[in-house]
Amino acid sequence: MKASPARQSPPYHVFAHSDFGLDTLQTRVFTHLLDQISSYDELLPIRAGLDEILGTNPNPQHYTLLEEALQDLAGKRLTKPGPGRTSMGFYPLFEYLTFHHEQGGYLEALFSRHARQELQELTSTFSLEEIASLVTLRHSHSQRLFWYLRAYVDARKLELSVEELKEVVLGVRKYRQRDAEYERYYDFKTRVVDQAIKAIRDRGLLDIRYREYRHKRVVVKLVLTVRSCHTARSPQAPPAQLILFP
Repeated sequence: MKASPARQSPPYHVFAHSDFGLDTLQTRVFTHLLDQISSYDELLPIRAGLDEILGTNPNPQHYTLLEEALQDLAGKRLTKPGPGRTSMGFYPLFEYLTFHHEQGGYLEALFSRHARQELQELTSTFSLEEIASLVTLRHSHSQRLFWYLRAYVDARKLELSVEELKEVVLGVRKYRQRDAEYERYYDFKTRVVDQAIKAIRDRGLLDIRYREYRHKRVVVKLVLTVRSCHTARSPQAPPAQLILFP
């Protein structure tokens, strides 16, 4: 069955518009803290040791890198509709995220109540390994394309005009000033679409293929096929094995 975005538009998704782009150390902290959540009914403070994050013999440089990573991670925001859905709001991912040197070092964190629903969706849908792959997508283009196309995994194919695909990845035309360099199709294809697809595929998130269709030698639409790279796995799967300090 061919999916038509005009008739089957997926809902706004918070993670598609909340640029994470975490580095390796931030990803390890984030997934480790997610694994400590005991209940989403009431998010409680988390206290976590550092063995799972820094290993058993960290040196002073590792602690410095950790503090820098935590400072950036603590400032991450979710972008989602505000009250009444008439405007967008920016909501903190954490109420607080701090590092203590005492007792060999430990983290204290409390996820924000504003992020409860999104975090629950994330952990109920993906394994920690998959979450680790997802939050390391460095560019917002990749995040937006992933969350949009994920809704069409079960469709045989998806047809999008070039302008429709630009709206998915770059936004509507009148707000695309910062991405004006990608208006020419060749630049959009090679510097945005192909790179986003490669990033998504390399992380084992989705297998995305497409064909171009031309009218008078001009590409006017793309037909995409989207397949899941993995069979469903338990959310209890172990976190990704990440190399923190090569």
